[in-house]
Amino acid sequence: MLVKTKGQRHEPPGEGGNRPCSWSSQTVVLVVDTNSERAAQIRASLGQLHTSVQFESDPTKAVNPLAASRVAVAMVALGQKPVAGSTELSAIRGLCAVESEVIAYAQGIRDWDIRSRCLPFLAGATHLLDTHQEGFAVELTALLRSMLERISRRTAEERDIRTAMHRLGIAAASKSMLELFRILMRFSQLSDLPTLITGETGTGKERLARALHQLDPKRSRGPFVPVNCGALSSTLAESELFGHRRGSFTGADRDRRGLIRAAQGGVLFLDEVGELPEAVQTKLLRVLQEGQVLTVGEEREERVDVRIVAATNRDLDQRVEQGAFRPDLLHRLNVLPLHIPPLRQRREDIRPLVDHFVAMHARSFGRPCPTLTDEVVEALEKLELPGNVRQLENIVRRALVNHTSSAALRLGDLPPEVWREVATDRSEGVSTPSSGHIPCTAQDLEEHVRHQFHRLVDLTNGRLDRSLEFCERLLISLVLERTHGNQSETARLLQITPRSVYNKLRKYHLRFPPAPLTALVLPSGLNSLLLWGVPAMM
Repeated sequence: MLVKTKGQRHEPPGEGGNRPCSWSSQTVVLVVDTNSERAAQIRASLGQLHTSVQFESDPTKAVNPLAASRVAVAMVALGQKPVAGSTELSAIRGLCAVESEVIAYAQGIRDWDIRSRCLPFLAGATHLLDTHQEGFAVELTALLRSMLERISRRTAEERDIRTAMHRLGIAAASKSMLELFRILMRFSQLSDLPTLITGETGTGKERLARALHQLDPKRSRGPFVPVNCGALSSTLAESELFGHRRGSFTGADRDRRGLIRAAQGGVLFLDEVGELPEAVQTKLLRVLQEGQVLTVGEEREERVDVRIVAATNRDLDQRVEQGAFRPDLLHRLNVLPLHIPPLRQRREDIRPLVDHFVAMHARSFGRPCPTLTDEVVEALEKLELPGNVRQLENIVRRALVNHTSSAALRLGDLPPEVWREVATDRSEGVSTPSSGHIPCTAQDLEEHVRHQFHRLVDLTNGRLDRSLEFCERLLISLVLERTHGNQSETARLLQITPRSVYNKLRKYHLRFPPAPLTALVLPSGLNSLLLWGVPAMM
């Protein structure tokens, strides 16, 4: 396995096989091979990479939980011909589950049937090499060198991304947020293209929009003008955004530039853009297409140079289907899409967020920053947090108000509703079908589903949006499996548009083939739903 190391040097590659490497000399490559003679030959061919090589002859031991978390690249030898469920394929899946890059190799691959050749790729291998092919050692060395250099660059890039996130006040540790910010940094360089940020209420869409503005090399010195579209009066929305001339309507006693022109040279942030009146949507489309603004009461358009960043917690595809949102405006806004996953899907972000909020609000209260006890973080990680980051911040603020000593922040400082939710035994009363019993009639199924839905109501506090979201996610995952990942066929069966299927797959992070069952994280008490045969999902 290749161990990710800190403090790596990054030098430009030289020429030929002796060029300096950009990774640490402590980098380790793991070779999983039951054939000791072949493994020794591979060791010899890897000598020029200036890495230490480790071997494992037993594929079942290749995914040691402690060591596997450090794996970046591994080489796994296959048998004469792989079969589904083999230990070698299981080792590949296990290594890929901890984000390893895996090279599979075997003898005489060209004689395998096409199905057998596909199995290693389905398990997650990125390459399949034939040891009998002429030049195997050279190809393997070049491939590993390329992979090690790419990993080294990615490590340095991740370090830079985390530094930028910290500088911009974005507290996160999850892979999903790291990837989101990597995309945001790339989008920030595209200064003239609109961006659409989606996510549930309280996930931090405006914070992300401000980070985009600050990273934009062209517009960071210009203004950032936020607009809450949901708070705009339908009668005055056009005037607020586009401005008006004095006397153009009753009450217009002076000229007004409008918020779009106020953002000249910078960013106009349209929060809750799905709530814009239809007449304003039409005029906004003109701004996006031509960069022109027509002030109320004026006869000539005026050119503007503004980047538009929109955000919504609504399903705009659904709004389009309902006739409440223009499809052409959606297409113009959704050029650079960013989706923020809800906090319940990235629990590892809770601790850095709590640390950030404790430090920020302790300063605002004029108090020293208290330390955190593990019990506080553990309790907060068990909450559903439908209000996402905003709700978590409110809980931390209230805990600091309750905290009157100089000691660490403890469980007793948290609000009573936190104790109540954590203390609730969510598994109590959950029944699962006995082994061998599967509801086989509509009446049996309805009775079984009704019982599970009682638990679902308890776990979501009766919230319709959360309950429907859970059910929608399960249904789409099941239909996607039945159609073998065919999104057009999935749309046909669900009677929705292919675009809606695409957006929902992104929203719920669904993929085909589905993630292994062990990777699924569901609210406690709902695991029995899996006994219906519903596939796992991320």
